[in-house]
Amino acid sequence: MMHATQDTLQRPVILVVDDTPQNLALMRDLLETDYTVKLAPSGERALKIAKNQPVDLILLDIMMPDVDGYEVCRQLKADPVTADIPVIFFTAKTETQDEQMGFALGAVDYIAKPISPPIVLARVKAHLLFKQARDALERRNREDKQRFDAALAQQVELNELKSTFVAMTSHEFRTPLTSILVSQSLLRNYCDRLPVGERNGLLDSIESAVKRMVLMLDQVLTIGRADAQLLSFNPKPVNLLALCQQLRDEAVASHNQGSVNTARVALDAELDGQEVFADEKLLRHILGNLLSNAIKYSPGTAQALFKVRPKAKGVIFEIRDQGIGIPAQDLPRLFGDFHRASNVGNIPGTGLGLAIVKRAVESHGGAISVTSETGNGTCFTVSIPLH
Repeated sequence: MMHATQDTLQRPVILVVDDTPQNLALMRDLLETDYTVKLAPSGERALKIAKNQPVDLILLDIMMPDVDGYEVCRQLKADPVTADIPVIFFTAKTETQDEQMGFALGAVDYIAKPISPPIVLARVKAHLLFKQARDALERRNREDKQRFDAALAQQVELNELKSTFVAMTSHEFRTPLTSILVSQSLLRNYCDRLPVGERNGLLDSIESAVKRMVLMLDQVLTIGRADAQLLSFNPKPVNLLALCQQLRDEAVASHNQGSVNTARVALDAELDGQEVFADEKLLRHILGNLLSNAIKYSPGTAQALFKVRPKAKGVIFEIRDQGIGIPAQDLPRLFGDFHRASNVGNIPGTGLGLAIVKRAVESHGGAISVTSETGNGTCFTVSIPLH
């Protein structure tokens, strides 16, 4: 028998089943030039080989003592693992009903003994070519179905995002626009009768509403740029300690403006005043959003912690709050577009902040993780390489 080589291992595999050793040797010598040949002296051995090894075609004798060829074929076709392997019967039984029986069981051809080598070779080649064509067609069909399913899932997701976007923008614009219209109406009709403090309060309301709409538009545009791979990464020298102090102060000041509660954020930075190479704009997106959320979702005057510590060739930011926490079922979708946790209630938000944070972190070559427990606060950890 020929030794297996890399070439023979890649050739079509033919399993020959016959209880007569001389017939097995004859078929082996006839086929092994062009195919990898496996031999089975019994039906039971044939079933074991077919179920555990790749086989492209089976040449099956009908008349065998233990399990005859009909039963072998029946079991092959009943098993999903072997059902698609073409089976060619070869036997001395030449009655019409024998052929009908073989085809009824799922055989693809029937060769009478004594065999004619040219006929055997021609039939084998033809059925292998047919199997290859069928396999290729099934493979293309599977690939087409996978592409169709992926496209359909993407379309469903886009439709859901579109519906969410329309609903969110309608609400997020309607509220500040209503505030602007009411304030301007009061100013137009009662400006000369309003105390200075009330007039300034109405002007502050208009300013706040405009800022809210501008923020939402900026977030939508940022998401669009990120999805279009246009969220640029431009590292420059940055005093990281000064930036963290500034972002902490800005977040606190923004929340405390017009608020009866005083927000507090403790900064614990293991940094010196040296400059590092980082993208300041991306860091502002990341840390500004996380600090704002830590304050917004914390009750009363609860203190948030902003911790910064260096690591090898990078830095780790940790922002921990004592807020309402995030339900476990919301965590897998937390960084998705327009997604907001189910327990935020009437706390305003667009559901875009964390989506922007994740894209900015990834654009910076970093990673972000979150741990949270409902009612016991949330901790975001961001790891950023410094170039």
